[in-house]
Amino acid sequence: LRGGTGAASYVAPELRAPGGAPAAAATQKGDVFAFGVVLLEAVTGREPTEGEGGMDLEAWVRRAFKEERPLSEVVDPTLLGEVHAKKQVLAVFHVALGCTEPDPEMRPRMRAVAESLDRIG
Repeated sequence: LRGGTGAASYVAPELRAPGGAPAAAATQKGDVFAFGVVLLEAVTGREPTEGEGGMDLEAWVRRAFKEERPLSEVVDPTLLGEVHAKKQVLAVFHVALGCTEPDPEMRPRMRAVAESLDRIG
């Protein structure tokens, strides 16, 4: 993971919140969150702090989908060149957004994430 202020973007919200578990208290659900951020980096071509309007990448992608923005505004341009990739890219976004659910109980287990990614490929 990259150092600097962006490193906090990989930390699950429940571990960032005041009064939350200490940063050293890593959890499987926290790891799933961090993996989801990495997936978002891969499909957007942006760093975790590069969401528009000062938002974290995860919040920005979530808002872009809620606002039904064109995929071309969210996806890494190098992925848009693949004619048949749209379905797969959307599926990866779905997995990544599941991994970065604010409620840790809503996040999938890593095994389910791996199985979902296998089906996409």
